Formats: sequence, C-alpha cells, structure tokens
Amino acid sequence: MKHLLRVRHAAVCGVLFSLEAIAQEPCHFIRADSPNTDTVTFTFNGGAFASYGCIPIDPTYWMSGSGMDVTATFAQPVDFPAFRVWGMNDDDVASVMVNGSAYPLDAQSAQYDPKVVCGQSPGPDGVEFISGNVVGANTNVEGNYSYQDVILNVLGVSSITVASAAGAGWGFAGVSVYCATDVPDLSMAEQGFYPNPTSGIVQLTDRTNGTVAVSIHNAQGRLVKQLRAIGGSIDLSDLAPGIYTLRFEQGAPWGAQRVVKY
Repeated sequence: MKHLLRVRHAAVCGVLFSLEAIAQEPCHFIRADSPNTDTVTFTFNGGAFASYGCIPIDPTYWMSGSGMDVTATFAQPVDFPAFRVWGMNDDDVASVMVNGSAYPLDAQSAQYDPKVVCGQSPGPDGVEFISGNVVGANTNVEGNYSYQDVILNVLGVSSITVASAAGAGWGFAGVSVYCATDVPDLSMAEQGFYPNPTSGIVQLTDRTNGTVAVSIHNAQGRLVKQLRAIGGSIDLSDLAPGIYTLRFEQGAPWGAQRVVKY
C-alpha cells in the first residue's frame, strides 16, 4: 500500500491522502508491556507475553486460534491511532473493534506502514486486509519475522480491540498515538471543494457549476448521505467525525475525493 501523504503535527504520523509523502517525527509508540499510563491502558485476554529476539517488540503479547484479544483503552479519545502486529502468516487472522463496534479493515478504513524485518520475511508486505480482517501476507513455510503498524483512518477513538480469529500464533506489540491531526487543503483544482478537513461546511468550486449530485460514503464504503447541490456549499455537519468519500456527478460521474470531517 502506498502512502501518499504523511502529515504530523508535533509528534504525529500518517494517513492516506493525495499529496506526496513528507517526513516528520513518528507517532508516539507505547509498548504492550508498558505499565498503565495516563495515555492508554491495556487489557489482555487469553494470550501470554513472549520474546522473539526483536528488541523493538520484545516482549510481545502472543495470541493464537480464536478467543484471545487485547483492548487498548485511551484516557482521552485519539485520532488515527495505530497498532503493531508481529509475525503474522497467512493462516493468522485478527479482527478489530473500535469503540466497542466492529471496524472492518480495507483500503479506505485503514492502512499499514512498511514492515520492519527482524530475521526473515520475504515479499513486500507483512500483512494485508482480507474480508475486513488483518491477515499475514506470507505462508508458514516462508515465515514472517517482521512487525508492522496498522493505522486506523478514524477520529475520536476511545478503545481498540484486536482479537485473534485463527492461526498458529502472532503477536500484539503495542499502539501508537498522537498520529495525524491536521491535513492541509488540497488545491481546488484537485478536488472541487474546500476546506479539507472541515467542521461541517465545504464550499464547492467553479469546477462544480450547476446542479451536482453528491453521494457520501463512510470509511467502510457504506453510503451515508445523498444530496443535490446547486453551486454554493455542502453541509456535512450532521455526520460523525471521520473520513468520507464524496462522489460527484453532473449527468455522468466525474470524480471522487476524500474529506476529513472533525
């Protein structure tokens, strides 16, 4: 998965948008074995800590099969948090819940950083998103001695639960917080509306003269709103904070752009 934009404000990390990557400081990573802090509390169920000779993730909370999970509960809601997994093969499957509800993973709802190898891990990726879950990209024969951060494209996260659904075993290493909190406006020529992010109102540009049909999809790709705009602006204030895709049509579809609602 290609990262097109990484914006950080103070110590913040990346989220997908349509500008070239810019390097800044990383997110603040909190290991799974850290004591409870004023930032996050971990709750573990069914697994056990183990070390694998990879210092950045040792010890990691190891889970296998189904019925094991980790919940990270944040003292204050965070935006665009990430969690780190270790050693997932293609028989290892994990699901994610955000704020107590299922959060299917796909190219719009989440992304992943390049893997970091501690040993052997062929192929470009250590994980991938399949049927809403995070799954290892390598077979057991190939092996996957790497860790990778999965970044959730969602705002206002109070808790993340990562649950093992299948497999011989994989590790949960921790979470990252203070990730992307600001995204600069794209040029009007690139998107047809501004500002982005927005607290509610986006202004249409000259590109959208006349009556425009707009469909709005959430990060899971579900249609949440449809409207017809005649120049002027679009009101998103009734939508929950998050990332949405606006699809425009004037007689025929002509474009789609992502917008952050805060």
